Amino acid sequence: MRAKPIASLFFLVLAQLGCSAERKPDAEPASKPAPPAAEGASPMQASASGIARLEKKQFGAPITESSTTPLPVLLQEPGKFSGKTVRTEGVVSAVCKSMGCWMEIADESGSAHIKMAGHSFFVPKDASGHRAVVQGKMVTGEAEEGAACGAKDNCRGEAEKQTGRVAKIELEATGVQFLD
Repeated sequence: MRAKPIASLFFLVLAQLGCSAERKPDAEPASKPAPPAAEGASPMQASASGIARLEKKQFGAPITESSTTPLPVLLQEPGKFSGKTVRTEGVVSAVCKSMGCWMEIADESGSAHIKMAGHSFFVPKDASGHRAVVQGKMVTGEAEEGAACGAKDNCRGEAEKQTGRVAKIELEATGVQFLD
């Protein structure tokens, strides 16, 4: 009679371990590339070949900004764009493994932390390695207490754990579109 509850508990523990974000699979297929920042590979050289195809490409509001501000420009002059809506793009180097409520995009010049505006939409948790266009508002370093991403939920800390670096800028995205 006690065997069933113990067996059920055993399977629950195994299921939890299998879903843990910290656990790495023992063997990954050789054809699956690691996320760009994981091995120090250049994000601009990353491609979506060998990674899971995304069924849906558009998340949040449609991208309406017609001109793209390159990520290096945003990184060099963040104050110039503070509080303004911008469109930029890069390769996804990290994604929230819980909900998809944040991601990071990167290129050779650095990375940007992208927070989905007010948790109004979420991106796929397996979006790492895909190229994305992001439209959103630049968030200043002087954002009011608790407003910046990571203030309560440590998403910046989780992103740093995945990529090995801290993004220099943050955008509050209203729309994300994956290009591949």
